[in-house]
Amino acid sequence: MEKIFRMITYSFGTTRPRLDTGGILIPSGIEVKAKLNMETGEIKLFIDESDLEKLKKEEQ
Repeated sequence: MEKIFRMITYSFGTTRPRLDTGGILIPSGIEVKAKLNMETGEIKLFIDESDLEKLKKEEQ
């Protein structure tokens, strides 16, 4: 069984880890998520498929 959790980092407030995709005045990014296997404790990091498509388009 697997569950999906949002990863959280702590700084001057609660923020989520993101992949930096630019943005000069307004920082932008793609949220990194974590999938936890509840039986083994294994964690896999991933981004949503829609965000992956955005990254692929930007690379072209």
